[in-house]
Amino acid sequence: MRIFKDLPALVQALPELALSDWVDLPADATAQLDAPHRSPSADLLTQPALRFVARDANEVPRMGYMPWILVAVLAQMHWPSPFDAQAWSRFLQAEFGRSQRFVENHDVWDEADVPEPYWPPTDASFDQRLAYWHHGLQAHAWMDEEPASVQPFSRAELRLCEWRLGCNLPQPLRDYLLQLGVLDWAERLLSPRFDLLAPDADMDAIGTVQVVFPGIADIVEMSAPQQAQGLMAQLSELVVFGDYLGNGNLWCFDRRGGSVWYLDHDSSPLLTRMFDEAGDYLDALALMSLCRSHAVAQGRDDGDEQAEVLLAKRFGQTLIRKWMY
Repeated sequence: MRIFKDLPALVQALPELALSDWVDLPADATAQLDAPHRSPSADLLTQPALRFVARDANEVPRMGYMPWILVAVLAQMHWPSPFDAQAWSRFLQAEFGRSQRFVENHDVWDEADVPEPYWPPTDASFDQRLAYWHHGLQAHAWMDEEPASVQPFSRAELRLCEWRLGCNLPQPLRDYLLQLGVLDWAERLLSPRFDLLAPDADMDAIGTVQVVFPGIADIVEMSAPQQAQGLMAQLSELVVFGDYLGNGNLWCFDRRGGSVWYLDHDSSPLLTRMFDEAGDYLDALALMSLCRSHAVAQGRDDGDEQAEVLLAKRFGQTLIRKWMY
């Protein structure tokens, strides 16, 4: 266990530390970093009294300290010189801060302003797609008579998540988490933030099928031996990032190419390829929210039915029936 008086000292010592070592912070500092309306990360991480503790992964944290980040993740970052104060501050905010793109509060729509459901352009730019997802979040929030409030994650949190997974998050999902980050709206997304003390037991975090749904082992065991072998090979390439409606049916991405699969533990087939990439699924969530809010604004209760029709036109009735029935 080594104690560093400031972050530059820790960064300088990174080559001397094991990649598997953890860096811990005082519990009150980690709470400030996780607070929704926190001070800029550059200010928090440069407090004169702040101490950084590096420990072996098998050691327990020092009393009063909490796990913060892995040495392997810090070592991936391209650290500027701490003597360049402006570059150092910008770097800390970029890696450990949260996006400010959508932080300003938006007024709750008036009933007459709730838009008709629409799809983004097929060649939508990065900004257009983000705006479309945010529109879906606004529609979901309108149903609760609240302004849309984003909850973005930091780049460092996503780096740590990817270290745990052993692969990159699909770019559209990464964009969504970095800029918007709301996990519970039309359906439930899993968090990139995981239990640092028990990372292989956190079923609410993005993770392998075996961690998020331990019962998969029982389902595979009931298959014929040859089929079970192929099924386990396929499952080992899937990472769970969404939990349909909390009923155990899961949304997964294939770590090899980013395609999105639906794991249906209730009916056959167990696995169905649904979308080419995670952005298609997020587009679908936004459309579902827009359909529901528009129907309510019009005094109707057929928002889900309208969403099903529009989704089936784009993705096919067979896939949508698998998803929603």
